[in-house]
Amino acid sequence: MVSLPSVSIIIPARNAENTLEKCLTSINKLNYAPDKAEIILINDGSTDGTKKVMQNFITTSKFPSKYLETNSVGAPCARNIGLKDAKGQYVAFTDADCVVENDWLLALIRNFNGNETASVGGPNITPEDDTDFAKSVGAVLTFLSKPGSRYASIPDKPMEIFHNPSCNVIYRKDVIDMLGGFNENMVNCEDEELDYRIRDKGLKIFYVPDAKVYHYRRPTWKRFAKMAYSYAVGRAQAIKLHRQMGKWFHYVPSAVISAALLLLVLSFFDKIFLLLTLLLLLLGGAGIGIMGSLLNFKTGKRRLLVYCTLIAIWFLGYGLGMLRGAFTSR
Repeated sequence: MVSLPSVSIIIPARNAENTLEKCLTSINKLNYAPDKAEIILINDGSTDGTKKVMQNFITTSKFPSKYLETNSVGAPCARNIGLKDAKGQYVAFTDADCVVENDWLLALIRNFNGNETASVGGPNITPEDDTDFAKSVGAVLTFLSKPGSRYASIPDKPMEIFHNPSCNVIYRKDVIDMLGGFNENMVNCEDEELDYRIRDKGLKIFYVPDAKVYHYRRPTWKRFAKMAYSYAVGRAQAIKLHRQMGKWFHYVPSAVISAALLLLVLSFFDKIFLLLTLLLLLLGGAGIGIMGSLLNFKTGKRRLLVYCTLIAIWFLGYGLGMLRGAFTSR
């Protein structure tokens, strides 16, 4: 039997008590040799019961486990702090709102082929026991990932890929150390920025569909809107660092919002621009309606209004976030 490599699993969390216990229960059920894995939990300034859940896990875990505290430093910095303590040959990441399958770690590890492979990841799927609203969020995110985003896309076959989200990924420790870990100046998108630097070194990243993680989605309208805004700020920061990380669909929301604002200002000088503003808004609304209808048909759910509203919120939040990110360094 081939000896398993050592792995450090790093899980940062902030105010995650509602999902963290499910996450850690699934981690404790992993089919992996207890002496070959360690768990590093990072409580990043939580004000709820996250600390208690983590400390309870430390006392019951079958794996060697460590608890660390940080003061709301953000996910990139928290992960880097965990990396400094990691002893494994490989470093795996998941999030506090995720549940992993029993063979998750094995599925990731067995797909490292040669020294060119730096990272392997899998899909993050909306769980069946999530709320109806959260399932709608998951459906919208998967739909919006179709143009080429990786966050919620679920390919059905193994492939080389440009990025795996940090909720379901494993890295060779020597590679992530060489690159200095995650960029702590980024509001979001730090995982994709790291993957860009990995590929820039000529190394490869792979996706495997059998390394499954079930990801609880944002449970409220407000948190969904904040997610859209935050992701866009991070994307804009990443594009400023690496222009190739910007694709056409990243610019559409901010371009439409900018055009609408410009036309609105010009309408004070000529009413024709007010008509053009209304026309632009009508076209945007029609596009959102078409996307919502397609998603409604595809899912077979009667949630057209919810889907359309979520898409509109994402469009607005992402557009404003891209504009904000263009002028921020953190």
